[in-house]
Amino acid sequence: MNFFLDTIDGLSLRILDTFKRFPLASFSAFMVALIWMMLIEIDYTQQSPMSILANKVAFVSTMGIFLFPALHLLNRLIWSKLFGIALIVAYFYFLPTVIESRDITRHLLLLLALCFMFFWAPFINTNISNKNIWEWTQKILLILLATFVLSLTLYIVVAITLYSLNMLFEIEIENRRYLQLAVLVMGLFSVNFFLSQMPKYILLVQRQKYSKVGRVFTKYVLTPTMLLYMVILFGYIVKIILLQSWEKITIDGMIITFSLLAIGTYMFWTPLWVQSNNRFRKLIWGSTFILSIVLALSIWIRFKLGVDIAGLYLISLFALWLGVISLYFLFFKNASYKWLFFSISLSILIFQSGYVMNLVLSLK
Repeated sequence: MNFFLDTIDGLSLRILDTFKRFPLASFSAFMVALIWMMLIEIDYTQQSPMSILANKVAFVSTMGIFLFPALHLLNRLIWSKLFGIALIVAYFYFLPTVIESRDITRHLLLLLALCFMFFWAPFINTNISNKNIWEWTQKILLILLATFVLSLTLYIVVAITLYSLNMLFEIEIENRRYLQLAVLVMGLFSVNFFLSQMPKYILLVQRQKYSKVGRVFTKYVLTPTMLLYMVILFGYIVKIILLQSWEKITIDGMIITFSLLAIGTYMFWTPLWVQSNNRFRKLIWGSTFILSIVLALSIWIRFKLGVDIAGLYLISLFALWLGVISLYFLFFKNASYKWLFFSISLSILIFQSGYVMNLVLSLK
């Protein structure tokens, strides 16, 4: 009995602490869950002015789930919260009442930019080592993984319980209850659990060495895979150059995949870097810079042929980002991961804004 009471007491304190640290994010999650559960209950396929407006409020509130914690990591003063509220209100005002697929796409891109903000916002005004930033990045990713696993487990357990009640005791449970359950778990439990697990004192994150498993994975699994992919990719590029078949063969996906793999490998090496690894660093960033040039050349050739301009715009932005970030890590000895993450958020915002796309189309 005492164990049960202690558990409830500890859980209550954790919930209250989360509300205290991230009140606006928790409120946003509550609004999303409440509105979507109500819309499911009244059959949201029956579009009415009230349900359309409620859906828009919930849609905008999902942005608050990501925006307010990101701003909290950036600055804990009250003005950052007020700025976040102003952004949410402006977003609600300019967003169309009837949300279309392109609005959803842009919204998801905004959320992705805010997700990467979690990795650079705490360090934007501080000089901190990449080892500390990598430790923080790992913690956030592990918390995200734990949140996903626990949320999925909770949903499955409760869903099986409801199904058992239906089958064994003939208690009628409508299908929409399962969808409402998913909204409840994702909107309330997932968000608040994730926020509750975020470290309070970011600058005190300790640098740690990898375990034996981590070292083996980085040195003998991830690195050889990256090097083998590099050899194959550059050999394939040589073949394309010799055959002059740029317009027939598309290597965008291969270059993007390798670039992400190479950058991921570089970051996994963070606790293992020593002075003698300097050539390996240059190999990684030198190869990604060369590939950014190859990617830009491939884009330009197909652009002149009038191929899929909208798709080329996204890939060209990636090529530009890859070239700039590769030069940064090649020539700046103390290049920081925070600018890597910051540049990703900035690039996503530039892409989703559409201004550069309009310029490209006007040139065409």
